[in-house]
Amino acid sequence: MLSRLILLLALASPLITAQPHPHPRPISLEGCGHTKGCFAMPEGCHLGPRGHEECDGVYTQEVEPHNPLNVRIQLYGRTVAGWIAVGFNSKQHMDGTDVIACQATPEGHIQVKNLHNVNHTNHMDDLTNVAPYLYDASGMLHNGSITCQADRPLVTENEKFDVNLNVPHYILFAWNFNGSAPANGPLMHMHQAMPVISNHTLSAHTIFFNNITEKSVDLSTCGKTKGCSRAPAGCQSAEECYYVFTQQVSQHDSSMVEFELTGYVHGWVAMGYNFNYTMNGTDVVGCQITPEMDRVAVKKLHNVNHTNLVDGKDTQHGLMRPEGRFVDERIHCRWARSIKPIEGDAFSRDLSLSSYIILAGNVNATAPANEALGHMHSYPPMILPDMHTAMDHTFNYNVSADSPDSPLDTSALYEHAERAEEPAPVQTPLAIDLSGCGKTKACSRAPAGCESADDCIYVFTMSADNAGDTVTFELSAVAAGWIAVGFNVNYSMNGTDVHACQLTPDNEKVVVKKGHNANSTNYPDNPDNIGFGLTNTAGAYANEHISCSFTRSVKPIANDPTSMDLSQPHTFIFALNVNGTAAATMPLEHKHNHYEPLALPAQHTALERTFNYNATQVEKRHQRRHPSRPIAVDVV
Repeated sequence: MLSRLILLLALASPLITAQPHPHPRPISLEGCGHTKGCFAMPEGCHLGPRGHEECDGVYTQEVEPHNPLNVRIQLYGRTVAGWIAVGFNSKQHMDGTDVIACQATPEGHIQVKNLHNVNHTNHMDDLTNVAPYLYDASGMLHNGSITCQADRPLVTENEKFDVNLNVPHYILFAWNFNGSAPANGPLMHMHQAMPVISNHTLSAHTIFFNNITEKSVDLSTCGKTKGCSRAPAGCQSAEECYYVFTQQVSQHDSSMVEFELTGYVHGWVAMGYNFNYTMNGTDVVGCQITPEMDRVAVKKLHNVNHTNLVDGKDTQHGLMRPEGRFVDERIHCRWARSIKPIEGDAFSRDLSLSSYIILAGNVNATAPANEALGHMHSYPPMILPDMHTAMDHTFNYNVSADSPDSPLDTSALYEHAERAEEPAPVQTPLAIDLSGCGKTKACSRAPAGCESADDCIYVFTMSADNAGDTVTFELSAVAAGWIAVGFNVNYSMNGTDVHACQLTPDNEKVVVKKGHNANSTNYPDNPDNIGFGLTNTAGAYANEHISCSFTRSVKPIANDPTSMDLSQPHTFIFALNVNGTAAATMPLEHKHNHYEPLALPAQHTALERTFNYNATQVEKRHQRRHPSRPIAVDVV
């Protein structure tokens, strides 16, 4: 396997033109880790006489003892008749990489070249000279394998494209098996496998041997200092296992938890936390190969129903030290995050609370680094059988029926996952009758044409008693956090009279709550009575829907100064949060997320029964007011 290596540098020195030699010196691993830096793959391979090499790829660097302003670079790629290359960059990416490449020409010669990358396109440093900053350059093609070498100043005159090799940088190693090209042109074909990219920075003076990428996941402390899960039965290392998941509270910061995840896939692997057996509302981190096959991106995400979405503009928001690589047909990634909800991330869960841990993967679905996973899991997700907090380091699931340390066998794990696909209802769903909409009760629902609460993304109904003293509301929406209706004299969060139905963290019940907003913060009307002024309250969570009903006075609720007089026209505002659960006695602790609140297109009183809005009518009003903001009905 070959791939590009990224390094980081930036100096300046006189221009030196490469002087070609017909045959490079034999590449050797002697002195690696002692006098020079080396990377060889697979690890532990040997370089014998030419034609008897065991290594698939080799990179070496050594500052020349007789000329400490230069570094000698050697490259080798077995059964590579296209090109091999090393690159240096301040970041772990193709864009901006300073490249030295050895490419086979159609005539069977090897040309050593100075190049640079702009995004994922390779360019010559100098159109009139293929190697203006290299000397003593040579290469040969023998039995389909490339061997080459070149000396390069640590600092060149080419400050625009060349990296200062005195300064720590990332290294990237890449190759193409058959992409030959003319001697005077750039690399014309992309690498054919994931580049090997160093996970830490090195300089030309760094002495190393095969430690540019992170060491394998350590499973020896599973169940002792870190919680683990792995499969199949009996696998003892990340290189043997189809998947590995570990979590461990950071030894340096007890408010942080560190994760490791590997998977035998070419698409993505992911893990998530949820309070119940369902995809909806899951707090997700995924590790996914990009379409260019040049990196593994670690992403912070969340699920709405079975759709995966990015938490914010930054796919790595709230993740510390995210690292990803693709080695030996496996994705390897690691990251850290706060145990408490990530600041500024409404979809982030509190990992100090017990949750189900969900593991999933896709065998071949790549996606850009700034996008969500984009494709569903290839197999049923696996869910650990017990709930855990992020601080729990005592579990060690090794999918085996034979070992006392391994409480699960494969069938049990997948049976558990299949049960999780369809969560059992906490309560019997509330029956919301929509047949009287526009006649005996006022209604609003989405999408247009939905006929039942189970079919609709959201439902709101309102019916006053014959005397006009009280009004009963019914709400339903696809959410695993809370749903709410509010009343205000205008379309604003501030001053809204809020009636909400929120799922508790244990998913045992839906609690109806009465509150009000001051600016964008929600407060209970009566801290000692979360449902103050509401009667006949009922709530349920089933089939990924929260549903609830309650009754209140049409006139302002007695002893509640924030309660509106619903006999007067008001703007009706609807909002939801897909995963913001809270204790039964607490107010709404999370803002609405992913969707903008939406309002009915006209003001109404609570005594009306004749309106019956569908998604199209609500959407048109919303777009007139907020043409750039998404609303829930947009995603139906």
